[in-house]
This record gives sequence, structure tokens and C-alpha cells, in this order.
Amino acid sequence: MLVSVTLDQKRAAILAAIDENADGIVSLSKYIHANPEIALEEFKSSAACAEFLEHQGFAVTRNVADLPTAFSATIGDEGPSIAFLSEYDALPGIGHGCGHNLIAIAGISAGIGLKAAIEAGAKGRVTVFGTPAEEAVGGKVIMADAGIFDGVDAALGAHPGTSEAVCPTVDGSGNALACQMVRIEFHGKSAHAAADPYNGANALDAVILLFNGINALRQHVKSDARLHGIVTHGGDAPNVIPHYAAAEFFVRAATLAYMETLTEKVEKIAEGAALMTGTRLEFSRPEKANSDMITNYVVARRLKEHCEAVGLRQPEAKPAEGSGSTDWGNVSYVTPSVETSYPILDRVCTWHSQDVVEASDSELGYNNTLLVAKAMALTALDLIEDPEMLEQVRIEWEREKVKREAAG
Repeated sequence: MLVSVTLDQKRAAILAAIDENADGIVSLSKYIHANPEIALEEFKSSAACAEFLEHQGFAVTRNVADLPTAFSATIGDEGPSIAFLSEYDALPGIGHGCGHNLIAIAGISAGIGLKAAIEAGAKGRVTVFGTPAEEAVGGKVIMADAGIFDGVDAALGAHPGTSEAVCPTVDGSGNALACQMVRIEFHGKSAHAAADPYNGANALDAVILLFNGINALRQHVKSDARLHGIVTHGGDAPNVIPHYAAAEFFVRAATLAYMETLTEKVEKIAEGAALMTGTRLEFSRPEKANSDMITNYVVARRLKEHCEAVGLRQPEAKPAEGSGSTDWGNVSYVTPSVETSYPILDRVCTWHSQDVVEASDSELGYNNTLLVAKAMALTALDLIEDPEMLEQVRIEWEREKVKREAAG
């Protein structure tokens, strides 16, 4: 005789599974923290995460999207497909100053929790994706382009923050900006800067004109846009007309469409600088752009409720312009997505700092990461169990995606 398992029993299974594995989960995070590896070199960290999930009974696939440090780990074969995304790359020189050792276990813990609900009778599929190189090339960008997230009904993740960290439950509460890196190189002609400068073509002058042109453009861009760059090469000696000079810029905007418009304007400015100085321009995009983040507020509001239910209380989200960028944005154009923030410090501090390195290996950091993982797993269970909610998630996502793609 089949015994029906109630929703409350499935929720209890989630909480119990995460609690039962808490020691091993924290040990995994401490290992990642003690062995910081930069983007695309996270061999120890990705292997440790994949092996941990294998021991939990997940079917693991490595080398996902031809990225040696990416993986997927799956349980279940019917019903809605829910994904949790884990990161584990560190920052050069400082280590885990962004708390990615905690992001890794947030996704893994939520996956273990939802697995327990599926084993208790929930009809769904859970996948934990190991996503490398968030701090550099953007592993999720590459994975999204390869179709890795196709077929996922919703994706969730969590990023540690300060005491100001919020769940993005308000439309416009600091969504990530679309971001394109551009490399601008000018090729001129060397000459003696005193004896015969008239025989040269000054590539550095082209870079200076480029910066002046971009500074003039700033008056005519939307308030949520950001244009910032550096000179990467300015010449070799002060008495030689520079035959080569280069700069790199990040172009950011609230939508992918407007970011593309601004990138084209920057290229036109570079063309003008080359024309004025008689130099040859090379304009390139070394990396594919990060998309803006389409936060799904149906999921976010439910996630906020579960955060409060498990004891993770956060300030209320307030509408705010976006600032930073993340490769999560590219996932959000493929499937409804939420990346919440949560506190690992009881104060405000500068991010990417030694303060964050220490907080990422703290009792508060681990405790709150396990709490947010429980909330994510409980939210995922609701998506599996409630077809109407999942339909509302899809409707909101499709409407917002069309709106963003039409913006310019």
C-alpha cells in the first residue's frame, strides 16, 4: 500500500538532509577556502565538489561545455527541472575575498536538500552546476552558449554579502548590469620626438583623444550606464613618438540592448581618434558580454518567505540602480533565475578584501550559508509541487525578457 507523503514531510526531509550533512559541507567549504584557485584553474575545488556530490548519489558529468573545471550533478528524471549554481574560483593574490567557497556549498547544500524531497516522493529533477571563472571570463556565459541550461525550469543561487544584503524581492533592487569588455589598440609610426616628430603618427595621442571622446559621451548616456577604462600601453620612451598604444574599457548598461548601443558609440569614437591621428585602429571584444540580470520576482518573493521561516532575516529590498555585473545574467536569459544575497558579516565592509576572506571562513558565514541553502531548497520544492506558481514564474520571465530585448 502506497503512503502519501505530505508537503510538510518533504520540507522536513530537506531540512534534515542539510542538517545531517552540515559537518561534511562545512569541511568542503574550508578545503576550498584553504586552497584558493583562480579562474579556470579550480581543479582541486571543482574535483572536491564533484566527488562530494557523487558520494551523495548524484550522477556527475565533468568537463561540461569543454570547461575542465565545470561539472553537472543530477538526481531525478521526471517533473520540473530545478538548478542550483555553485562557484568556487578565487581572486588573484587575495584568495576567497568574494566568498565563492560559500557560494559553492550553498548550491551543493540546496541540491542535497531537494534530493531528499525527491526521494521522499516529490516529482522533479535537481541539478547542481559547478560554474567556474565567475571573476574572469565568466564560465556561465560559456555554459549558457553551449546550451547547458536549456530545459531548466528555474535556477537559484546565493551570494554572500554584508549586513546590508537583501533578497531581491523588489523590481529594480540593484539588478546586475550588462557588461562588455573592449580592447582598443592604435598603430602609428615611430619618430624622434624632438628631431622629426612630423614624420611620426602618435598612437598615444589617439588613446588620449579616445578618453576625451568617451568623457564627452558620458553626458549623453542614461544614468544607469557605466564607462570606465585604463591605458594598457602608452609608449616606450618619452623621446620616441609612440607607434603603439592601447586601452581597455568596460561598457555597462541596464540592458544588453543599450549596452550594445553604447559599445557601438565607443567604437565610433575610437574610429574618430584614429582618423584624427593618422593611426590604424584595432577594436576587439576579447570576451563575450555579461548580460543584465533578469531577476524573477515570483521566485524571489517565495525565497524571501522561506529565508525568514528558517531564521535568516534580511533588510527589505529597495528599488535601486544596478552597479556590478555577473555571468549569472546570461543564465537569466535562458531560464528564470534568482541570485539572492545574504549576510556573512554583521557590518558593512569593502568587498574583495581581507575582511571578506576572513568572513568566508567564519561561523556566521557557514551558519547563514546553510540557512540560505535551506530556503533555496524549500523554494525549489514549491516550484516542483505547485504547477500554477511555476507557470507564473514562466509568464513573468517571458514578459520581462521580451521587454529587455526590445530596450535600447
